[in-house]
Amino acid sequence: MQSATQIAVNSGSAALIEIKDLDKTYRVGEVEIRALRGVNLRIERGEFVAIMGASGSGKSTLMNMLGCLDRPSAGQYLLEGIDVASLDDEALAEIRGRRIGFVFQSFNLLPRASAAENVELPLFYSGAANDGARRAAQLLAMVGLGGRERSHPNQLSGGQQQRVAIARALVNDPAILLADEPTGNLDTQNSNEIMAIIRHLNRERGLTTIIVTHEPEVAAYADRIITLRDGAVIADQRTQPAAALLVPEPTAAPAQVLSGSGAFARMALVAAWRALQRNKMRSALTMLGVFIGVAAVIATVAVGQGASASVREQIQSLGSNLVVVLPGATTSNGVRAGFGSLSTLTVADADAILKDAPSVAAVSYMDRQVAQVVNAERNWSTSINGVTPSYLRVRQWPLAAGRNFTEEEARAGAAVCLLGQTVVNNLFDEGADPIGAMIRVKNFPLRVIGVLAAKGQSNFGQDQDDVVLMPFNTAERKVLGTAQVSATVPSSSTGSNNPILNPYAGLPSTTASSPVYQSAAALVSPFGSPPKISGVVNMIFIQADDAASVDAVQEAVRRILHRRHRVAPGQDDDFTVRSLNDIAQASESASRVLTLLLGTVASISLLVGGIGIMNILLVSVTERTREIGIRKAIGARRIQILMQFLVEAILLSALGGLAGIGLGIVASRLISAIAGWPVLVSPLAVVGGFLFSALIGIFFGYYPASKASMLDPIEALRYE
Repeated sequence: MQSATQIAVNSGSAALIEIKDLDKTYRVGEVEIRALRGVNLRIERGEFVAIMGASGSGKSTLMNMLGCLDRPSAGQYLLEGIDVASLDDEALAEIRGRRIGFVFQSFNLLPRASAAENVELPLFYSGAANDGARRAAQLLAMVGLGGRERSHPNQLSGGQQQRVAIARALVNDPAILLADEPTGNLDTQNSNEIMAIIRHLNRERGLTTIIVTHEPEVAAYADRIITLRDGAVIADQRTQPAAALLVPEPTAAPAQVLSGSGAFARMALVAAWRALQRNKMRSALTMLGVFIGVAAVIATVAVGQGASASVREQIQSLGSNLVVVLPGATTSNGVRAGFGSLSTLTVADADAILKDAPSVAAVSYMDRQVAQVVNAERNWSTSINGVTPSYLRVRQWPLAAGRNFTEEEARAGAAVCLLGQTVVNNLFDEGADPIGAMIRVKNFPLRVIGVLAAKGQSNFGQDQDDVVLMPFNTAERKVLGTAQVSATVPSSSTGSNNPILNPYAGLPSTTASSPVYQSAAALVSPFGSPPKISGVVNMIFIQADDAASVDAVQEAVRRILHRRHRVAPGQDDDFTVRSLNDIAQASESASRVLTLLLGTVASISLLVGGIGIMNILLVSVTERTREIGIRKAIGARRIQILMQFLVEAILLSALGGLAGIGLGIVASRLISAIAGWPVLVSPLAVVGGFLFSALIGIFFGYYPASKASMLDPIEALRYE
């Protein structure tokens, strides 16, 4: 088939319209109806032709053929020398939009568009809509409707509506004016006025005019009358000599003022926006599903990401590039206890790690118990931690007031301590300065020399500020009750070298790190309680030089402890080495899964909203079938109808998405304020929610839009 670009005005001597042996047959069930039978016609430029005939004579079918709304079953229809039957749908739409102007018996105006909008409508499809408002006003003034541009069809009389239809037919400067029973619904006065306008257009502008009528009074305005009966021409009579006809020079199609995607996008947006404005309540209800869905997605993602950020912040509060060594598990008499059931870590282990492990910036260790702290009449049960001076550096824990204890104080076991904010709040009056105060821990007096900055809850729900820090030697020797314990096995002076009497005989005197020794210490000794081991720690903290060194430090720590603890290949470790990266990844993975789950549940609302959009658009296509026929009759192409309905769907979902973004942000803030949950509104979630809502519109709007674009113009115009 030929494309629209092949349509050109033929400036030669060929007739404007030439019909040869034209046939049209309709099939209704099993019955064939032959509407046209071998019609032959030739119409020159500038003629005013009336086609008459009784009802069922085929005159409306012939008019549809001339207007490129229908295709012949046989024969040829040459328009300006081009065989219309060989053209594709796009080319036929371009002819209807640029070369032919329609005036219908029933006016066929869009009921919810103003007079000016109805007149301007064909310009959207021809790409010349940038000057449409001015052009529409000029034409309405020409047909006697100046000042009524904003009036809707239900505010106009029948004659006025037909004048609007005439103005619409002229807006693209067509070469042919087709009028199907233009006075059929009008009284005598309005009929005469309309026919006077049509004859003026023919006489003064040389506009080729073809009208279909069954009234002789209307046909009398024409210069040539063609009569049909049973689909065939039975008479062709000229009422005025050909020499008297005004034959204008051929005119080219109006220039396309806006070309390409810009005009097309503007047409689709304007038409879609007007359609949504005409059904405000239905549009708002349709957007509701998308609105709720986007708001739910943003709120749930904000809560999930807020939780993830909170977890990351809490983990970072433990210290950066941190590796933690914990005691391992023990197996006794075939029963395996949990992690931490065996105290396997010592000060010597920590010193060896600092000395032998590469890329280590600092090492600290801790001995921890829960005990009661007393200040005057107040007391509080808290965590008592014996640590080294490097502990605050490793944990990146600043002081809110006072100072840290020194290396000299640590070695001497000085009676000094640092208090966490929770302990301060429970032992001292509000606003009181605890620095220099004397407190008692397990009835041992300590002077407060510093207050720790608040850290809040840890990732495990523990209050990090509910703590008292003191030098490790102070805790071990004076506070936590290990001052009396020996670090060695019984000596030979007691006569205990006999392995029968002493199960520790033969062991080195400095085997505090040996799991064999520590297991033996758990046995009942013939000399009373087994010796407790000083220098045992609950945890070792190691700060790597940088984040890239963390994995290497972990591996080095394992090798050192394997060697020191004599862990044989294949034997379970009696310690556990963890890094904050491992904890962070596990926590963030759980948060991501939770966020994904919540987002998926919320996205169901978007899908429901999309189904609502499809449903409403399908109803809209059915309701607007005649409107689609009108749009196609005045030049709308399939792609333009498809895009118009698709843009309506996208606008519905996008506007719902924008409103949902606002609600989602507000809801996130309210959740944070009321429930106290951390929230983090992510720009990615906002953009993603909006794009997803637009995609919902495209996905669910395509089928109804495609269905609308495939409607046949004749069938659509006949739809009631």
